This record gives sequence, structure tokens and C-alpha cells, in this order.
Amino acid sequence: MSASRVSVVLALLCSVGVAEDRKTADAPSFDKAVAPFLNAHCVRCHGPRQQKANRRFDRLGGEIADDEALVDYQDVLDQLNLGTMPPEGAARPTDAARADVVAWLTARIARYHASRDPTDRTVLRRLNAREYRNTIRDLLHVDTTMFDPTARFPRDQTTENLDNVGETLVTSGHLLARFLEAADLVVEKAMTPLDRPEVRTWTFTDGFRQQPEIDQVHVHTNGFEWMTLYDVVGADKPEGAYGPIDRFREGVPVDGVYEIRLKAEGVNREHPYDRDFVGTDPSEPLRLGIVPGDERAGFLHHSQPVEPLLVEIELADEPTWHTVRVPLDRGYTPRFTFRNGLLDARGTWGRLVRKYPDQFPERKRRGIVEDRRHAIEFGKLPQIRIHEIEIRGPLYDQ
Repeated sequence: MSASRVSVVLALLCSVGVAEDRKTADAPSFDKAVAPFLNAHCVRCHGPRQQKANRRFDRLGGEIADDEALVDYQDVLDQLNLGTMPPEGAARPTDAARADVVAWLTARIARYHASRDPTDRTVLRRLNAREYRNTIRDLLHVDTTMFDPTARFPRDQTTENLDNVGETLVTSGHLLARFLEAADLVVEKAMTPLDRPEVRTWTFTDGFRQQPEIDQVHVHTNGFEWMTLYDVVGADKPEGAYGPIDRFREGVPVDGVYEIRLKAEGVNREHPYDRDFVGTDPSEPLRLGIVPGDERAGFLHHSQPVEPLLVEIELADEPTWHTVRVPLDRGYTPRFTFRNGLLDARGTWGRLVRKYPDQFPERKRRGIVEDRRHAIEFGKLPQIRIHEIEIRGPLYDQ
């Protein structure tokens, strides 16, 4: 590099250094900006004579000594940012003076935090959503099977797949508002009726409409005299995966435990088809499940966001009565499911008719409607039939 170029580089470096020195010199300092500001606008109410809100600012210096002093510095900064101090009627600082103090406090507080060893401090963290639900359940004895007070909370952040790391469980204004809403819901839920609710009984022996696709077949095959389940829960296009009680769509009137008596059977557990083709195990009993449903959340014959398995029953191969008790929240209705049913009933209808054509009458038309009708009316696929249902409750022990 030539001597002239070296001279230019040195000159540039010197000019940068001079600029940085000037910038540092022009920055607000404690003695020139902060101390005069405190004396003029804060010490009268937070000094040796009186200490409103237990705050004394006349002893503050240019360095933050410890965490207790940090609270005072942060308090001054918060009040200035909010514009609540100095109070109305007191001498108001200029915008420039306020900005200088805010800038100095912000920089000094940030420097203090940066100097701390993160291993020396304990992170105070909030409960994550899962812990909040469990705490509410244990503390107030609230049944959270269907009730989720955290439904509107933002999703908890995770660190290495852990959702309970304190540094990621931050609290925002939005989350605080959701906490307050959840508290109202929890208190309302926990305040059970002072008077024991009337125990009512609902009985259903026919009229078992389920969903349009299979109702158009059942109206001819059984006249809706019983409920029939075909599909397993989770099928892509479910047909007969959920058995709602059409005349009990509004659900139960009061939160509580309800007794359900039902007469049900497993049909065609041992079927005449290839085991791999059907996908069920003939050696296993057919299993009936009960899940809650809320008409406000969508179609009762489809999956819903909240549908915990309330109970599961192994069925005999002939009609048998079963009695269970399940929790139901107000507005929820019991829905019946086939826990080990067909994986894809909609697709199975056509494949069954094509694979075993000698077992079915000749189809007049091609398509899912005709395949479904033939498979249900003439086929022997595994299925659950429910003949009668009785619901009684709510049942309160005290």
C-alpha cells in the first residue's frame, strides 16, 4: 500500500474516533441530565422529607448498585414512559429533558442486565396451559374432561420439545387478558348449583337417524329402528363413525354425571371375507366408545375439536344391556363410536361389491350410492348395533 493511501486510511480512522468521542460526549449523563431532573421533578415527593409510595430518589447515583436499586430506576423509567409522573399540577419537564432521562435510564438498565450472570438468577415463570388446567382441576375440583379454560390462550413456546422452560414462558398483555377471561369461566364453572338439579330421564327406542349418506340406506333396511356404526374414528370421510342421538342434539341441560343404559350388540365379528381385506380382527370383541358432541362445534356425525373418550365397552355378539356413568357438560350430547371398526367404510363399500360379486345382486347403476346400498343391505361387514338408549341425570352425590 502506498504512503498516500496509508495517510487516507489513518485520516478516516481518526475521523471515526473523533465522531465516536463526540457522540459519547453528547450522550446524556447522570450528573448533567438525570440528577438535575430528579431534583427538579421527583425529590419533593420522593426525598428526605416524604417518600410517597415508599420511594426515595434523592440517593440514586450514576451506577445501579443491586437489584433493589434496579427497582427504583425501573420505576422512574416506567412512570416517565407512561407519562404519569410528574403528576398533574406539578412543574412539567420539557420533552427534550424527559427524552434524555429516558435514554440514560434505558441504556443503564440494559447494561446492568447484560452484566448479570444468567446462571445466578432464578427465572420466575408462569404456568403453561397444561399445568394451568391441571391446577384448576386439583384446586377447585373442576372436571376438565370437556371444559378447557385455556382454549383461547396463545400456544406455549417450546424449547427442545419442552413446553415448561421458564425463559420461553413469557407473559404478554394479550395472554393476561385471556387469563382474566379464564378466571371468570373457572369461577362460574366451580360454583355448582346451590339446589340439587332435578334428575331427568330421556329414552330413545327408534328414530336413530345418523347422517345423510347412510340414512338413505337405513330408511329401507331398518327404518331407523336401531343405530348402526361402521367406521373407526379418524376415517378421512367417515360414514357411520359417529352415532349421535338425533332427538337429543341440544345435549344435557346441566353439567354433571349422567347414567347411560344402552342395549347394544356386535354384529358380524366373524365375517365371511378375507381378514386382511376387511382389516378387523375376528378374535377381538367389537368395542363401543362414547364421546361428547356439541352441535355448536359442527356436525355431530363428524369429528370435533373436543371429544375425549368417556368410556369404552366390549360388546357381546348378541343384544346385551350395559350401564355406564359419564361426565357431560351443559350442551353436550353423548355420541357412540366404533373403536375397532372399518378403517374406510366409504371406500370399502365398492371394493367389497367388486371383490365378492357372487354375494350381491346385480347393480343397476355404478357409483358410491349403489355400492353403499348393496354393501349395507346384503353385506356382512363388522358393525355395532344399538337398539335402545336411556340417559338419566344429572346425578350429584351431594
